[in-house]
Amino acid sequence: GLVSTRLRSPVERIRFQGAEVSGVQLRDELLHADWYVSALPFERIGAVAPELGLDLSAFRHSPITTIHLWFDRPITDLPHAALLDRTIQWLFNKEGGRYVQLVVSASNTLVEMSRNEVIALALAELAGFLPEVRAATLEKAHVIKEIRATFVPVPGLEAQRPAAPTTFNNLFLAGDWTRSGWPATMEGAVRSGYLAAEALTAAAGHPRKFLLPDPR
Repeated sequence: GLVSTRLRSPVERIRFQGAEVSGVQLRDELLHADWYVSALPFERIGAVAPELGLDLSAFRHSPITTIHLWFDRPITDLPHAALLDRTIQWLFNKEGGRYVQLVVSASNTLVEMSRNEVIALALAELAGFLPEVRAATLEKAHVIKEIRATFVPVPGLEAQRPAAPTTFNNLFLAGDWTRSGWPATMEGAVRSGYLAAEALTAAAGHPRKFLLPDPR
């Protein structure tokens, strides 16, 4: 069938009637469908669909910071590396060793630091791992702080991650925060979409398997 994409059309409310969703309320339009899949993040689903009654009080965000550094010469020939006992956790060689990407998960200590402070920290730690950095000149740098990158997997949270089916017959949930079987990763988000599709097709009377078994 045809697919319609609505840009700049935030959902204000999911409308319910009895045990089913009756529509999705945009600012000036009510959309109707037979089946609905919500991929909203956990901080939005409660306001849009309080009827779900989800207890998300234990969910908290965890930031990820990415630092992009361009040098005047190659500083490494490693394709990627894990840096131990440092703030910087991962290094990815993006362009012949001259452009590297550094990643810090759960980067709470970096969130309040200025751009220059983050870059200085990254250069100092990188120089301790790759001596070639000391002789190189930094030509350009970008710092990206994704404050709501993932959720914190506190003890007991797995039991509160909702499965794809909801208490409403034609509404299903997806998103890395749902019960995908994996943590908050891109792969976990994809798995949640497959699980939502499986739950929807089963409810529609045409069950299908989309999720591939984990490799062993």
